[in-house]
Amino acid sequence: MKVKLLSKREIAEGTMEFCFEKPEGLNSKAGQHFVLKLINPPEIDEKGNERVFSVVSSPEENKICFATRTRDSAFKKVLKNLPEGNEIELDGPYGQMILPKDTNKTLAFIAGGIGITPFMSMIRYAVKNNLPYKIYLFYSNRRPEDTAYLDELLEYDSQGKIKLIATMTQMENSSRPWNGERGYINEEMIKKYLGKEIGNTTFYVAGPPQMSQAMYELLSKMGIDEDKIKGEDFSGY
Repeated sequence: MKVKLLSKREIAEGTMEFCFEKPEGLNSKAGQHFVLKLINPPEIDEKGNERVFSVVSSPEENKICFATRTRDSAFKKVLKNLPEGNEIELDGPYGQMILPKDTNKTLAFIAGGIGITPFMSMIRYAVKNNLPYKIYLFYSNRRPEDTAYLDELLEYDSQGKIKLIATMTQMENSSRPWNGERGYINEEMIKKYLGKEIGNTTFYVAGPPQMSQAMYELLSKMGIDEDKIKGEDFSGY
């Protein structure tokens, strides 16, 4: 299906959000992803003219938005420079990393960098619909400048809609003040915030493959059952 680009904006250093018109009758769930295909791009790279992106907008919005790091690949350059009103092809939705039907569940989202994308869709959907999920978001980035949607997530945290545990790993390279956590997400950090909730929590992991693998191993070491861990790797995005 072809969709028109409605708007684009920078949401963090090196990260952009692209919003497209939403096709009539499109039914997707928060957390799912689509294949985006460029139409007759002026250049392509070895990976071709399509990529997989998770939706960041809530399913009931009248537009469909995606966010991505703006790397130097031909695909990213063409997408970044795509004029508003131009079309791309959209295929989907795909993916089973979605919210559970039981809205009284405790959920721990573990996001590394652009791995925040599926969680933005879920969080926006839960907030907009006042769903009673108890959501803890562990969100790791190098610096506040690199952290997509940080202000929006801090706002949800201040409203008590979610518990945001944002952590920075390279604050020595930042010019912004930061009073939150520092360092990589580890067992101590998870236990500090989840406490006795750990046994009743479903964990979701999304981020670069190396980070995701480290989190799977950490959760396994902590004794979390495999069926309580859902995941999505962001390789080559």
